[in-house]
Amino acid sequence: MSARKKKRAVPAADLSEEMQACHDILTSVKNRADAEAFREPVDWKGLGLPDYPQLIKNPMDLGTIEKNLLAGKFENHEDFAEAVQLVWKNAMTYNMVGSHIYKTAVKLQNAFEKKYAKLNKKKPNKRRRTTEPKEVTRTDRVKFSNQVNHLSSEQLGHIVDIIQNRCPGALNEDDNEVEIEINNIEGKVLNELNEYASQCIARSRKS
Repeated sequence: MSARKKKRAVPAADLSEEMQACHDILTSVKNRADAEAFREPVDWKGLGLPDYPQLIKNPMDLGTIEKNLLAGKFENHEDFAEAVQLVWKNAMTYNMVGSHIYKTAVKLQNAFEKKYAKLNKKKPNKRRRTTEPKEVTRTDRVKFSNQVNHLSSEQLGHIVDIIQNRCPGALNEDDNEVEIEINNIEGKVLNELNEYASQCIARSRKS
């Protein structure tokens, strides 16, 4: 008979300097008045959102992140940041562009990234990748080109916002038109955009 040893929750005072810095950033974002909707897991049953678990495969919230951080479940600040970014990504994936939750998620994401950027400059990247990120192929880029034709104007606006923030070189603006240079989109970003577009299309087919 064997017993599995559980990780002991780490008091905030016992956190490493790196994790304490992460906790300070999290607390500053979590305590904002406009972060209330992101402090607890989404109560999709109570809110009457039956499609939420179908579209959001990896739910995350700031309260859960704090518990995981204090329990020592993050190996480094990159793991912590990835969890926080998932909160904003889920909110912007499920909620319509221009909605209150969507706008708040963008605002909180910007606030978090400004604070985290200072920490990221001080700390070297310690992450050990056990798997290589998915390599983007021509098929992936063709898929994205086809999928954008099935998106609403608001959904396209969301995609343009992402590209503008993360791959500005992939956008060509001419008067009132915006052209996306698909070949200039970074692989990781393209994979996320394809995932978002697929979820939007699946959602529209069910409605």
